[in-house]
Amino acid sequence: MGVRALGNMTRYASQFVARDIVGMAGRQQRTHWTGRVTRALLRLAVPVAASVVTLAAAWELRLTPVTTLDGLLASNRPDLFPSTWLSAGHLMVPVIFLLTNLVNRRYGQDYAIAHVLASWALAAVVAIAAINKVDPRLPAAGALPELRTAMAFLAAFVVAQSFGAFVFDRTRGVVWWHAPLYAALASSFVSMFIFYPAAYWNTDPIWINHMAVDIGVKAAMSFVLLVPYLILRPVIRPMPGFGGF
Repeated sequence: MGVRALGNMTRYASQFVARDIVGMAGRQQRTHWTGRVTRALLRLAVPVAASVVTLAAAWELRLTPVTTLDGLLASNRPDLFPSTWLSAGHLMVPVIFLLTNLVNRRYGQDYAIAHVLASWALAAVVAIAAINKVDPRLPAAGALPELRTAMAFLAAFVVAQSFGAFVFDRTRGVVWWHAPLYAALASSFVSMFIFYPAAYWNTDPIWINHMAVDIGVKAAMSFVLLVPYLILRPVIRPMPGFGGF
């Protein structure tokens, strides 16, 4: 799944560059390449910035525990209470799936893949700048995750969002909620099934419990985030060629 998704991600990113930046997709060049680059950057600027802000907010909320599930999932096992590790940041992360879906709705799959790559590249730059205190206005990085955990998180979500963009493109149609829901659920399951084994294999097996809870939380958020998607549908309409869905 990971190798195939990475292959698809590379192919779609190449198609995006060829069509919208280099302009070598077989069409007659009607504008200078600088115009196409500017157009692509302007289209992606807001969703990429929104993704980075979302990730920053999730990081800031990592110390805010979610206690709602304690009595439901482990009433007799305080050591298994989700509040010992589950935070509001976990609830914030699925918003990046919503942003990818909105880009896909507006501009199509190629732009969605480019959005994913650009968002994580900018997030990495901001994180490195915060860690090295390049600018005093940047928030303090705080306690940093291990390199294995950070790399697992990055790989899991790049692959998951790219796969979600593929699912959205294949399921968009007359029923408005199919594409955003299926794409968000696909992204949620893929990200969790990649991240937790990659980050915690051969450690305390409690990570299996964490993965199960996290999958359930992100699946539930997939349904919740249909509300803002529905509200934004009249504002973020598809470009010509996407059937108005």
